[in-house]
Amino acid sequence: MLTVIQWVYLFIILLIAFAGGYFPFAKPGQVRTNGGFPRGEAFSAGVFLALSLTMLLPASFHIFQQELPELDYPIGSVIAIIAFLGLLAMEHMTMHSIGRERIRTENERLPARIPLVMTTMIALPSFFLGTTLGMSDNTAATLIFIAIILHKGTAAFALMLTMVRSTLSRTQIIILFTFFALITPLGIILGGFVHNDLSASTALLKAIVLSLGAGTFLYMGTLHEMKHASLIEHCGKRSCFLAMVAGLFITALVRFVVGEAHRF
Repeated sequence: MLTVIQWVYLFIILLIAFAGGYFPFAKPGQVRTNGGFPRGEAFSAGVFLALSLTMLLPASFHIFQQELPELDYPIGSVIAIIAFLGLLAMEHMTMHSIGRERIRTENERLPARIPLVMTTMIALPSFFLGTTLGMSDNTAATLIFIAIILHKGTAAFALMLTMVRSTLSRTQIIILFTFFALITPLGIILGGFVHNDLSASTALLKAIVLSLGAGTFLYMGTLHEMKHASLIEHCGKRSCFLAMVAGLFITALVRFVVGEAHRF
């Protein structure tokens, strides 16, 4: 089962998702007028990078070494690479398709399949992020929680904006957005069950999920949204670059203070 603090994180993440989507849903005629939260997104990119490379990946290495000592190969790295490239390929295919559709329908409402594809694309990494949080002990869980909430609200806003500009009905929007909002909490609950099962088979599953999480976090910190990725769009500015470095340094320092990365 989840700890009390993880249940708190779960409900806060759920609340932030619905809060992020509320404004465009309630006032679909208005467009976004602000520049988002570039420093917050840059900071979270640094947190994602440090979580991936100093916590999740070393933790998966340790478990694989314990459970499969005869396997002299960095299987955790391979799984992380597969997750990273899989998410990148998915985003390439969906973004190119969405771009072509938007050109065709420049002055019309977007086809319903665009928000459907976008929701699917965002839901997969969101599920892995939640699962990793559910498997983590308090210190690591807190860092993952911070990184998630810094992204969840803006992702919810952008996704809802696309939904209300599409041909989806309001009922369909509510159903689809609720799925998006629930996917991370569902991942947290699943991760909590895996974390509390100490069997050998579950230990390997945990190592696999941590590796997938490492690849997902690395992707979220670098190439998520491709040309609009925080490292590309925001970190050219000195303040945002420093925010990214601060997120990376603070997370790496926490890893040093708490000690062994495999205590997940």
